[in-house]
Amino acid sequence: MKWPRRRDRAGAPAADGSDGTPAGDVAADLAMAFSHVAADSSPEALRAVSPSVVLPPEAFAPLEDVEAVPGLTNLPSLPGVFVGRERELRLLVGALATEGPAPLLVVHGLGGVGKSTLAARVAALSVTRGDVVWWIHADTRQAIDAGLADFARALQPALAVLPADTLRARALQWLVSHSGWLLVLDDVTEPDDVRALFARLGTRGRMLVTTRRATGWHGTAAVDLRLAELDQASAVELFLRISATGDDSAFASAGVNTLCDELGRLPLAIAQAAAYCREAYVGAADYLQMLHEYPADMLRSFGEGWDSERTVGRVWQITLDRLAHFSPAVDVLRVLAWYAPTGIPRALTDELGRRPDITRALTGLAAHSLIILEDGLIRIHPLVQATARTPDASDPHRNPADIRRAHERAVDLLLASLPDDKSTGRESLAWWRTLVPHIDHLDTHTPQDLATLATAALRARTGEFHHAQGNVRRAVALLEHSVEDLRATVGNDAPDTLAVMNNLAGAYASAGDLSTAVRLYADVHRRQTNILGDDHPSTLVTAANLALAHQSLGDLHAALEAYQEILRKQRRVLGDDHPRTLVTRHNLAAAYAAVGDLQQAFSTYEQLLAAQRRILGPHHIQTLHTENNLASVLATAGDLTGARDRYTRLLVEQARMLGEEHPDTLATRGNLAYLHLMTGDLNEARESYGRVLDGQTRVLGDDDPRTLATLHNIGVAHLTTDPATAITLLERALTARKRVLGPDHPDTLTSLNSLALGCLSLDDAERALPLLQEVVDTRVRILGEQHTETLVAQHALAEALRRTGQPDRAAVVLAQSLQVAVHVLGGEHSVTRSLRAALSHVRGEG
Repeated sequence: MKWPRRRDRAGAPAADGSDGTPAGDVAADLAMAFSHVAADSSPEALRAVSPSVVLPPEAFAPLEDVEAVPGLTNLPSLPGVFVGRERELRLLVGALATEGPAPLLVVHGLGGVGKSTLAARVAALSVTRGDVVWWIHADTRQAIDAGLADFARALQPALAVLPADTLRARALQWLVSHSGWLLVLDDVTEPDDVRALFARLGTRGRMLVTTRRATGWHGTAAVDLRLAELDQASAVELFLRISATGDDSAFASAGVNTLCDELGRLPLAIAQAAAYCREAYVGAADYLQMLHEYPADMLRSFGEGWDSERTVGRVWQITLDRLAHFSPAVDVLRVLAWYAPTGIPRALTDELGRRPDITRALTGLAAHSLIILEDGLIRIHPLVQATARTPDASDPHRNPADIRRAHERAVDLLLASLPDDKSTGRESLAWWRTLVPHIDHLDTHTPQDLATLATAALRARTGEFHHAQGNVRRAVALLEHSVEDLRATVGNDAPDTLAVMNNLAGAYASAGDLSTAVRLYADVHRRQTNILGDDHPSTLVTAANLALAHQSLGDLHAALEAYQEILRKQRRVLGDDHPRTLVTRHNLAAAYAAVGDLQQAFSTYEQLLAAQRRILGPHHIQTLHTENNLASVLATAGDLTGARDRYTRLLVEQARMLGEEHPDTLATRGNLAYLHLMTGDLNEARESYGRVLDGQTRVLGDDDPRTLATLHNIGVAHLTTDPATAITLLERALTARKRVLGPDHPDTLTSLNSLALGCLSLDDAERALPLLQEVVDTRVRILGEQHTETLVAQHALAEALRRTGQPDRAAVVLAQSLQVAVHVLGGEHSVTRSLRAALSHVRGEG
């Protein structure tokens, strides 16, 4: 829609309801309000410019009678191409075409997000309608003055000899007396620079402002549009159109998608990368690798013909220059650069300085679109972060020493915010989950040369949290990094290094990588023996951990002998009643149970229980754990009534001491549900498991390993009466365990095995066979061929082979497993007997 052109004679009331002030006086008044006192543009003033200057007749014509050349414009040639932004384009074009008072349109956002490109697109559409469009780089008031003077020169080239102040006044007078124009003020720094101008000009034409200032426009702008990053499809299209590679292979497309994600779909960054790739003949994947390895260089890089002032690094340097008068703002940005881009708690910044100063810093950063403030949270573009944390000697805001200090501050703030080690309540877990993304982000982006004792401590504590929550893969990564930090700062043999190595070995064991766990435990034990001696309490703790790892690998008798030796030393060095001695007695009882000596296990547990009641008290959590293990031994021995009685008494005690929804109380309810399952009381088992699952979901969350274990157990409980429901539940548990724990975790393999057995129960041996083969292959790889769980999995695989008409292959698997079982477990172990019976059955069928 074309805007109507109007000319209002000086002194006549304006059709839009303005006060009818003579145009010449309006221009002078506006010039005074907008800048300093403007030059007089009256004919007399023009004659007095210089006696030697001969002005053409049009200089003396009323400005309201001066017609601009249709389509007069100075639109800049911006780099790149225009993609996407359909909604924003419709909004702005529609607002410009609206009848009524002329609007002020403001587009604000992060530097490089494409504000100028969008404004140029809107302006170009106005030019095609024949409108007068003038573009002014408006970062200062003086720049706006200069842009208006340039407009007057373009409007009447013969008057270009006039002083700049006079030309500016003439431009303002022309704009006041005409309509059908669009004035684009690009990169406005201060809203006040626009407000006075719009107050006079806004009723005649249209004004479109681009700015990094997100605030200061309320009540002035008809449209106040925050421009966000491109959507993924548009980001990829922008890269491909600029790079012009012509490579649409799946591999190349994946590389472009990954690069666009890494660049946060920021148009300037994508255009800069695409131009570089085009000129250097490199692909998106190559550029991304260089961005990771040489971030400072790549943020400055540009292709042939590219404006070096419009690189990502330079654009944001200019923004930070505008905040340089308040240094805390830049300091805060450097700290925020180490956290995850979204969901940063404002509470983390409270200790950065005086509260008013930090609040002012945050609001300043938000006003310049470098961050977004939400309800108690902060959001920041990932590429802003990457720039702010990348040292660059050529940028005063990215001095390496300042970045190092910011990193140290970011680490210290997180460390100080961690919940107490003993805090396990819901609020504590919720705060941990709030902090973890930011700790993980910092961990991922911390280079080795920034390693300190503080980074080691943060990584170690967070690794232990992940381990406790069952996220063992992330725990391993963080603890590995913590060990690297400690080796770099205090050395291989320092007590802190050895302690974290111990925790790392435990995380590997939980992840199912027992061979690595054994190697690490053995390394720590050797170092401690050399430094502290083999009787030192810390050395004995590591020896116990090593024994447990051997036990998990299936070397049960070696583990049993190790526990007996450790207990002998601890009784001599620490005494019978020392807590560590009690722990070893507990581990020894478990080892007896593992080798099948249930009588000795029960006796050892009973003696331990008596000691714990005397030393720790009957209600201590470790005492209650021993009560639970005694019940478990009874259940394993077949005394289900005795086990149920012990579990029932324990449940009453836990509910009274710990609460109905304490994880230990819920675990005991789960054990009782399991007994119901073993005794054939399936309805009671399912109902009990359902109550446990509800409680665990509320207290622990959907993804906690204990919650997933109960979901798995409910599936097992449905196998005999409702196989279809059972399969659905087991599939859910398997999917969740793979996602949370990883494909190699013992719990994941248990789910895989149970799902396969469920398929067997439905006579779907064809589906069960590959699942069981995967279980066997993984357990052989992780646990070895001699582990009890490997032997059990091979038994199930043989059954699937038999049911799919492959009895000969089944017999081979069973024969090999039986030979290993006799050697490792003995001829009378229950697993050995079961394998022997199965082999006999298969051979009989053959």
